[in-house]
Amino acid sequence: MKYNRLKILTSLVAAMFILGLFTGLAAAQTPAEQYEKAREQYQVHKDKYDRTKEKFDEAKDLFEKSLKKFRETKNNESKDELRLKFRDYLIKAIDHGVSHLEVLKYRAELPENQALLPFDASGNIDAHLTQLEQIRAKVQQAETDRELLDAYNDLKDLWIKVRLETRYYIGIVLNHRISNFIEKADNVSTRTDAAIQNLKAQGKDTSKLEEKAASFEDLMKEAKDSYQKIQDLFEEHKGFAPDGTVTDNKEAEAFVNQGNSLQKETIRELKAASRELLDFVKEYRKLSGGKVIVSGTGRLEANGSGRALIRGNVTVTVSGNATLIVSSDAKVTTDGTGTKETLGNGDIKYIGFGSATITGENIRIEISGNDITLTAEGTGSAVLNGRGTYSTEKSFAVSGEWQKEG
Repeated sequence: MKYNRLKILTSLVAAMFILGLFTGLAAAQTPAEQYEKAREQYQVHKDKYDRTKEKFDEAKDLFEKSLKKFRETKNNESKDELRLKFRDYLIKAIDHGVSHLEVLKYRAELPENQALLPFDASGNIDAHLTQLEQIRAKVQQAETDRELLDAYNDLKDLWIKVRLETRYYIGIVLNHRISNFIEKADNVSTRTDAAIQNLKAQGKDTSKLEEKAASFEDLMKEAKDSYQKIQDLFEEHKGFAPDGTVTDNKEAEAFVNQGNSLQKETIRELKAASRELLDFVKEYRKLSGGKVIVSGTGRLEANGSGRALIRGNVTVTVSGNATLIVSSDAKVTTDGTGTKETLGNGDIKYIGFGSATITGENIRIEISGNDITLTAEGTGSAVLNGRGTYSTEKSFAVSGEWQKEG
């Protein structure tokens, strides 16, 4: 009887491998918050996750030391100590698991993610939280080594399912982002064709541009083919029920591994296509006289010296040693003590304005000078001519250096 009890305790070493799955799963999944309140809500969950992780790591260290001592002595005292440390290890693992699920639930309930998941992920997480509390009760009430081991096996099986479902949820969200990128790339293809035709009409040699555009199209076709395989795979979602829960651990593991591999391949191809597009933009800027032209909806950030012309339904903030000219229908707020002049055509000219915020619909903004910093958000177009850096989001999504004016 004593030998069997010692054998059961020794078998608990396997717990170290499975319970290690808790470490780090939520820490790398910090969501980018848009609003301060949302950031505060997330921070509450993140702080709890960090505290439970610290206590889990401490319990793990004590369990490992007790295990080592038991292996060396194999007496009743070390056996009793190992049992106590293992019980505490399980409790801390459950605490850490709860905090992980709370972070996951927070992310699942973000509006942008709720719209993507075709099932009630939050409800599934609540069910797992209930299961964790049931296992906690088993651990607390366990009087024998066998009862502790049974609770451990329940925890192991539950956490395997949680890990697989987490990967499934993330895979669905990532598929949506890949789809959005491909959709935007289709719009870019239309723009590259128009850019080439525009330069051809000016008598420019567009052979390099056409080569880059063709390479971009080929790589995008490969990415689309890979993405279609992902879509086909997620249509079957082997190992998962329509409600997002695991039905077969082995099939679910094979499914998420295959999905992860296909997503990596698709992203690799999209990155390669993006590099070709960046080369296209650089070549286009050379042929177009060093101008950067951006149009669409999104955000533009730029720093440098030269000239910028912005048109559309936009809000622009600008600062630097510059001159600012805006159309008469623009609303302007400045914090400097410079001059303001109404021009003959109704435009308004500002010099020495410090920093300014300009907003309006169908407005025109001209900025020229040195050490300019500007941010534009909305729908419209921008032409940058000078030297500096810029980046865009949700539009012609590239970044690079301005060219010197010819």
